Amino acid sequence: MIYKSTLPEQTIPDIDIYSFLMHDNEHNVKPTAKDTVVTIDGHSGRTLTHGQVKDLSSRLAAGWVDNVGLGPGDVVAVFAPNQYDHIVLYFSLLAARCTITPGNPAYTEDEFHHQIANSGANTLVTVPALLPVLLKVCDKVGLSRDRIFLFGDNQVDGCKPFYSLLPKDNNRRVSAPLNGINPAEDVAFICYSSGTTGVAKGVTLTHRNFVGQVLINVNFDPENTHDDDVLIAFLPFYHIYGLTLSLNSYYRVMPVVVMSRFELELFCQLIERYKVTFANIVPPIAVLLAKSPIVQKYDMSSIRTIGSGAAPLGEEHIDALTKSVPSEVRQGYGMTETTSGICIQSLSRNSPGSIGILLANHEAKIVDENDNELGDDQAGELLVRGVSIMKGYLNNDEANANCFTKDNWMRTGDVAKFDSKTQQFYIVDRIKELIKYKGLQVAPAGKEGNSRKTCYQTNFFLSVLSELEGLLLGNSKVADCAVVGVYDVKEATEYPRAYVVLQPGHEGSTTLASEISDYITAKVANHKKLRGGVRFVPAIPKSASGKILRKDIREWIKKEQEQEQIKAARL
Repeated sequence: MIYKSTLPEQTIPDIDIYSFLMHDNEHNVKPTAKDTVVTIDGHSGRTLTHGQVKDLSSRLAAGWVDNVGLGPGDVVAVFAPNQYDHIVLYFSLLAARCTITPGNPAYTEDEFHHQIANSGANTLVTVPALLPVLLKVCDKVGLSRDRIFLFGDNQVDGCKPFYSLLPKDNNRRVSAPLNGINPAEDVAFICYSSGTTGVAKGVTLTHRNFVGQVLINVNFDPENTHDDDVLIAFLPFYHIYGLTLSLNSYYRVMPVVVMSRFELELFCQLIERYKVTFANIVPPIAVLLAKSPIVQKYDMSSIRTIGSGAAPLGEEHIDALTKSVPSEVRQGYGMTETTSGICIQSLSRNSPGSIGILLANHEAKIVDENDNELGDDQAGELLVRGVSIMKGYLNNDEANANCFTKDNWMRTGDVAKFDSKTQQFYIVDRIKELIKYKGLQVAPAGKEGNSRKTCYQTNFFLSVLSELEGLLLGNSKVADCAVVGVYDVKEATEYPRAYVVLQPGHEGSTTLASEISDYITAKVANHKKLRGGVRFVPAIPKSASGKILRKDIREWIKKEQEQEQIKAARL
């Protein structure tokens, strides 16, 4: 059975995302006044109007072209916490017809190097605080100082602010609509995702992907938007969730209050100050909002809708959240490979635990391990296709062959079912076994050594080491290992936990567990740390083919948690 969206099909214009959003045309919701505030710095109160964003981005685009020589085919890496003028940078690079590859500013040196090298980025934009590590990376890949630019107003270590590229002639600018862009083929962003394997892969997303994503989302429930709407944005603009939200809001002409990082008290203060109506969060933030006494100090009554994504939010958390912050809570489903959301709960279809209904211009099917189509109430892998589906993984034919079927369905790696009673989709498991820590992926399938062969068969990756497992095996005291996610109900997130078999001559101890945990901490980004701990075991359960039997390990965890509950009940 093929499931088609029940929502009206949207006509997707043949236009690039910059022209679609910035140039007054028949596709705009309404003409935008130049003095309409579109972005607000939550830390300083600085603002940018629509007219300023349009003026700055169009002139900066000319600066990129004239002074740096950027144009079609050039890739610009951006590593920075959220900035209130992030949108100016992104729009200027898109107007210069470049491709942007945004990344996590918390990366390690090796992770920065991988993304810059893999994407082929020949220009970098960052913040001064990241220069000590990024200059090392740039030296390795051959990026000179005159190709490195900064947010802010100051030159640091020979790297200039990108605003220094503004032409002296105020009339020199790039005008929309842009010429020479094929929206269906030309890549606007290369976002990095672990997908179904551990080493981060470049997800190529076209201009058409983003135009389609904006239209299907803003037309999902237009009656739920009002002229006084304000969005608060702490979700990172390098992540597909935060990136598409900022574009959707710009299309809706909805002011965005930008936070560089999440701080609960500031978050509440900004909601009260700016009468924020929309907040998009991840489950751990829902827990904070539900439990912290800080929330009750502020007037949160302006919030009408809270969107939650990146990981499931349980019914108990929804109930607690709405008691603390009365509002409508909606969950959705998407991934980097689908340019963010392709399923969202509606007002009438929002059963707890569901991911809602399929958005317009998309279809889905659920298949068994032999790719046979399943029907209602049957669980299997979710396959999707439609306007938001990525062009493919960058320079990775093997990954694309594994991800796409011959008739162009994209495998999500998630086990889903369509409930005949609620008429909604539900995610019930993850084939790809990603660990989700506060909405960020910790990948369970990484790059193989020469002694192992990656084999894709009936939706499962066999004999695959996780990224963290690969690092652990680099420790001389580790003989074998497995990493799984341990769900913490209180925090509504998963923590990576390592099960380790030690080399002969070493004994498990609290000290050694801390040593191994610290060993990983020094090599990975913050969200990949072994917060679930290190457990020493005599052997790792594996199938005859060598696949780690993570389900067996999860049974260990289940029994351990049951024992903890019994002990707690006796106290």
